[in-house]
Amino acid sequence: MKISRASDYAIRGLVHMAEKPEGTISYIKDIAKKTEVPASFLSKIFQTLSKAGFVNSFIGTKGGFSLNIPPEKITIKMVIEAVDGPLALNRCIANKTFCSRSSHCEVHFMWREIQKMLSSALSSRTIAEFAQTE
Repeated sequence: MKISRASDYAIRGLVHMAEKPEGTISYIKDIAKKTEVPASFLSKIFQTLSKAGFVNSFIGTKGGFSLNIPPEKITIKMVIEAVDGPLALNRCIANKTFCSRSSHCEVHFMWREIQKMLSSALSSRTIAEFAQTE
């Protein structure tokens, strides 16, 4: 399993926004510069984050984005799943019908346990934890 660049960039962008006072409208070009992410790619990512409800989108010359959910309520897992879809360490964990061996596979139990640990770790960390707020 590999976390996509899009998820990484989404997390960086949300952390940057969490460092700002509540209600601040952030502009893609500023977020991109601060996080060292291409603005065009970040814009597409933020459209996804807007559809998922993490940010509000404001259109027009004064347009930008603001957090819609408090950063302490946004887990890393939530962001990854919004951008990349459900987290799956192995295809047989994501879809039991994918593998006919899942009920008697020698390693399926291991994958399932590791999946639980990964999910728990990513669910226990929030955007707020990474934000450097004063």
